[in-house]
Amino acid sequence: MNPRISIITPSFNQGIFLEETIRSVLDQNYPDLEYIIIDGGSTDDSVSIIKKYSDRLAYWVSEKDSGQSEAINKGLRRASGSIIAWLCSDDVYEPGTFSRVADFFNTHPETALVHSLSRLFGPQQKELIVGGNIRDIPLRYHAMMPFPQPSSFFRKLVLDSQGYLDESLHFAMDFDLLQRIALNYPVSHTNETWSNYRIHANSKTQNEMDGFAREWAFVFSRFVRSVNGSGPAIEVLQKAGLYHDGTSTYKHQHEFSEADIKKILSIFLHNQLALCYERLDRPKAMQILAILEKYNPVYYRENKIGSLGLKLQWLPSSVIKMLRLYTRR
Repeated sequence: MNPRISIITPSFNQGIFLEETIRSVLDQNYPDLEYIIIDGGSTDDSVSIIKKYSDRLAYWVSEKDSGQSEAINKGLRRASGSIIAWLCSDDVYEPGTFSRVADFFNTHPETALVHSLSRLFGPQQKELIVGGNIRDIPLRYHAMMPFPQPSSFFRKLVLDSQGYLDESLHFAMDFDLLQRIALNYPVSHTNETWSNYRIHANSKTQNEMDGFAREWAFVFSRFVRSVNGSGPAIEVLQKAGLYHDGTSTYKHQHEFSEADIKKILSIFLHNQLALCYERLDRPKAMQILAILEKYNPVYYRENKIGSLGLKLQWLPSSVIKMLRLYTRR
């Protein structure tokens, strides 16, 4: 059986990459594909590229929007497939991905979302496979995005019951959707490589780490408010300056033990620490480092987090930048 797969590509002035993205979708030759492109009013050659393939698209439009979340939602509201994903206009699918995705959902009817591996590539990025061998994966879904978004697919029933992307979020909209799915449905992962995630000078993951850190903390604060016995976790977040006040919560069917909450919060703090290291925000990094060591010394030791503290304490910023660049090439 070949369930209908709907793919949405949000795009804005990415003509340099867009055709490769489009071809990676259409060249799957999947028998029941619905491909939707939502362009944000590009001023480069994007529209002419889209028109070149318009006879093979279910729908496309080029008009101004408020950002990626609104663009994706426009596509999601038109999608009729039982399996849905979005692929940004600088990423590409591996050949044969849709057939493997369909097979997985057919043989795992309980799964609401499945994610797999992705290959990082780009002019300053050595090719690297990411998203596999993840420890404590059921808990990590609530602490961070532990997998590459381009290699994830979900059932339409998720949107029917949980709603669409939060358009107030521009960096963590996928993390927010993951929270809603993982709190209510089974999530699965495989060790196949389904996509190629491009790292380049203008990519959001390279230039907007402040935005990612802030919005991930916003979503995580909502998660913490939603679960029982999270008062101590909120106090830790407040001490770290990472708690976002609010009243919104997630509906959920899963319950978490005190040990679960402690592990989830530790993973979240570790991820925020890594983002501070990437941004060379030494004061914030050292603050989180000290809080994490006191809050969960076992996790701190097992993950050798102290070595990161030594780098931050003793190495000049220029050396840290050089080390990061070296490990990516």
